[in-house]
Amino acid sequence: MQTLISAKDLLKESDNQDLIILDSRFYLTDLAKGKKEYDSGHIPGAIFIDLHHDLASPETEFSGRHPLPANTDFSAFIQSLGIDSDSKVIVYDDMAGAIAARAWWMLSQNGIETRVLDGGIQAWLSVGGELESNAAFPQATANRIDVHFPWAVSEEDVLENMEAEIFQLVDARASDRYEGQNETMDPLAGHIPGAINRPFANNLNKDGLFLASKELSSEFQSLKENIELVHYCGSGVTACHNVLASVEAGLEDKRVFVGSWSLWSKRMLRLMSEQTE
Repeated sequence: MQTLISAKDLLKESDNQDLIILDSRFYLTDLAKGKKEYDSGHIPGAIFIDLHHDLASPETEFSGRHPLPANTDFSAFIQSLGIDSDSKVIVYDDMAGAIAARAWWMLSQNGIETRVLDGGIQAWLSVGGELESNAAFPQATANRIDVHFPWAVSEEDVLENMEAEIFQLVDARASDRYEGQNETMDPLAGHIPGAINRPFANNLNKDGLFLASKELSSEFQSLKENIELVHYCGSGVTACHNVLASVEAGLEDKRVFVGSWSLWSKRMLRLMSEQTE
């Protein structure tokens, strides 16, 4: 399975007309900023995709902050981008893959060859890559992919695992959020019982590039203890960064609890409310 592409290698492939490049820049505190950044300058030919509208469906009372879109909706969306089963896709952001990994995870499990630009747009600029401001207008393909998300883990799966212990939950959030010391996004602080912490930032070196696969393999293997790892985070986005890193390391732990802490904390609030009634 494809995982990463270096900026130098993308520069060599930039004339490939069959390559589909996606710009997934996104900022949680300014939902319009991603498109503004794209409009001011993006990798030539890149198509802008929005986490909130294209890689997620609207949040509900019984979902996390970034639930997966309906299968048919995502199928129609990628068809509109010209993506089919033969496509070669590159996705990037400016957060070391924190957002791009979600797109990679969604596309890869549907058999689409997808790579994340290691180091993002910053790495592209560092090797002399140019930017353009003209928006790309993709041509839809006639071939539609029957989308499914077999790597997604549900709330029910997590509840059943409390007894069955089939997999080990891994929390990709920063340690202070995992430990309940700093929570500004979700209604409660803490982590899912039994989860261990592997901040996604630990996948990167000081330059914002992914660590060597051998180093990643050693670190993820130390978490496994002969059990499958299932990743989660705040809303099912940066957990995909841990999946990307583990697959780059040669592991097969691809599943994500998409509802993540944002869904679990809602569940805990409901239980607390019921107990006080």
